[in-house]
Amino acid sequence: MPPTIEIDTQWQEHYAWWPVRSSWSKKFIWLKKYWQGEIFYDAMGRPPIKERSWKLIYTENEYLMMLLRQDEKHYQRPV
Repeated sequence: MPPTIEIDTQWQEHYAWWPVRSSWSKKFIWLKKYWQGEIFYDAMGRPPIKERSWKLIYTENEYLMMLLRQDEKHYQRPV
């Protein structure tokens, strides 16, 4: 089995002039700011087949929760 690589996601902030569906909660985002992440390779190093990248769309609160949970993995809790 080939070694896995860490998934790198590029995030950009956008404004939803038209309704956009969130990838996580499946709610519509409209006339608000949202975050769009692009993943160019999966954990095995393979690119997507149909498009240039996979898209992740998060509301501002979902993006904040994702950042807070991501930091939780890197820090060890004292016993």
